[in-house]
Amino acid sequence: MTRASTPHSSIRAAGRLANGFALDLVKLGGFGRDVIDGLLLCAIAQANVAQISRSPELQRRYAALDQPPPDDLRRPVSISAVANSLRLPFETVRRRIATLVGLGVVISVPKGVILPAAPLSSPFYRMSAEAQYGLVRNLYVRLRGIGLCEDLPEPSAPSFDAENPPLRLVMRLSADYLLRLADPITLHVGDLVTGLVLMDVIHANTEHLADSEGGDADAGWSPEAFVPDDRRSPIRPTALAERLGIPQETVRRHIQRLLDADRCERRENGIVVPGRILAREPFIQYMMDNQSHLHRLYAGLADFGVLTEWNREILSLRGAA
Repeated sequence: MTRASTPHSSIRAAGRLANGFALDLVKLGGFGRDVIDGLLLCAIAQANVAQISRSPELQRRYAALDQPPPDDLRRPVSISAVANSLRLPFETVRRRIATLVGLGVVISVPKGVILPAAPLSSPFYRMSAEAQYGLVRNLYVRLRGIGLCEDLPEPSAPSFDAENPPLRLVMRLSADYLLRLADPITLHVGDLVTGLVLMDVIHANTEHLADSEGGDADAGWSPEAFVPDDRRSPIRPTALAERLGIPQETVRRHIQRLLDADRCERRENGIVVPGRILAREPFIQYMMDNQSHLHRLYAGLADFGVLTEWNREILSLRGAA
């Protein structure tokens, strides 16, 4: 994803784009519920189809939207395994999964829980799949636009049928990317939900910036190298609660935790994560870890020929321009 010669400003810009991308994935994955349920459903679905994710043949067989994996290929996952994978408290996960079972979103079986095929073929899911596919493709185009994604391996498979794109394949690979973020988030922040709140504060502060705005390309990782603080838009906790689908009191509690740990600042018109905080080693390491995870995501898409078609589309658009 990045080379030794890649400017620090491009890495920072890519980190900002990937941050918004990850949040959008979480929000899409919750079947209209909050981001925590979105992560739980993502973890359950991925664990159910782990054998498909490990098999290139099965990945291709169940790649398109009209090719859902049958229920007999889905393996149940225990509540403790879901809690451990996301580093969330067991009781929180147990309670939320019980609610999802009651709503009929997931089903409980002797060895755990399964997200069955029926909800994964609903009109709502189909719209979510198309939106997620668009997010993954759009991020690739934007990363290419700032000079990244140029060191990916050459595709080892022919491109897919543009009339029948591999939406389910792209969803599985991007869900794997999202779940890999649980470790660096909890490592550098200490709590997954607090980490999601912090990510959305950073996203809200900077989502108005152009992709090319990554700060000073020659100032390394110093606080002055980041986008100036006066370019960051503060956000109020009430707006964060609405964006994340989490109760306001829960958001306020996590914001206070972040303030106490000096991971954000309270301004007159909202919360900001300034350059002096982003320049700290944990945040820098998180950006670098995220770059590695992005490289893995798009290298996997290259292996299945997805990028071959996307590159063709990009060149076609450039030619038309």
